[in-house]
Amino acid sequence: MIELYQKKYYTKAIPTAKKALRMAETTYGPDKPETVLSLNNLAMLYKKKKNYSQAEELYLRALRVSEKVAGSEHPDLSVPLNNLALLYAAQGRYGEAFSACDRALDVLESAYGTKHPLVASALERYADLKQQAGKPADAKKMRARAAAIRQGLPQ
Repeated sequence: MIELYQKKYYTKAIPTAKKALRMAETTYGPDKPETVLSLNNLAMLYKKKKNYSQAEELYLRALRVSEKVAGSEHPDLSVPLNNLALLYAAQGRYGEAFSACDRALDVLESAYGTKHPLVASALERYADLKQQAGKPADAKKMRARAAAIRQGLPQ
């Protein structure tokens, strides 16, 4: 599937990704962390094909499984939340994208503190979405905060 994805053969990669998901569900169970990767991979392919409803369904399922396994405040939730944010932004659903980014940032800050490199990365991704949504002033503030974290300066 990776080779097909890299060659942008998304339609050809979908059956392979579906098979991988079925195997993960059979081997590990539908609500296990090992299945989340397969959910995300298939969702990513649907997103590339602009089949947003199927991608959203899979990303939401990945988030639910992650919450069930790790808890609602675990920093690993930032991955499916970020995936959802990007999906929502691709559709112009910026309110939902910002909500997902806010939650991802909250779980990372709760887990690691406000000056962690993962928080800086989350701020940079969020800034990109703010810029894309036509909110350059918000994006600038987030990038400045991320830069301060990376430089170890007080915020």
